[in-house]
Amino acid sequence: MKRNIFESAAASIRAWAIAPLLAAVLAGCAASPDAAPATNPVPPVSLADYTLAPGDRVRVTVWGQPDLTTEAELDAEGRIVMPLLGAVQAAGSTAGDLRTAIAGTLDARYLVDPKVAVEVVRYRPVFVLGSVERPGRYGYLQALDVRRAVALAGGYRGDDPVRAVTILRDGAEGRREIAGRPDTTVLPGDVIEISRPAR
Repeated sequence: MKRNIFESAAASIRAWAIAPLLAAVLAGCAASPDAAPATNPVPPVSLADYTLAPGDRVRVTVWGQPDLTTEAELDAEGRIVMPLLGAVQAAGSTAGDLRTAIAGTLDARYLVDPKVAVEVVRYRPVFVLGSVERPGRYGYLQALDVRRAVALAGGYRGDDPVRAVTILRDGAEGRREIAGRPDTTVLPGDVIEISRPAR
């Protein structure tokens, strides 16, 4: 009987000692949704939404019409030249928009219900500047992010912590600055500036 009393008392003491710890853990869990989550300052982007610009190279295929199939780089004014159609404005359009525009023009003037495909065969380069080993221009790669872009440029220079990553990106509303981080997606034509603390 004495053993049972002592065991019960010990169990009560253990429960009393653990209870505050348990309450603290549960309070932390309950508070976590209110804590500011780590957010990416850049909205998700996709090459499907990418707007063409001078320096991109595209292939336009018109099925059943090999003489109309064209591969060309957008010139300084954002145009490509196609047989029958001449200069076609491509800059500012997605590949899908350009396909629709070309198909519509061919349908209105020359062909009945033409089947057109537009593919970007080479994107314009990106630029990695600032505190990297080899600042400069680099060919765009699929699934490129800031981390991989810095690796292309030889990695960060020196041992100082990186102070900021700024991406300069052209868009329909002009050039804008984006606060970047290692996993931020990089688009063709982006300028990535790496800065470090001033000494």
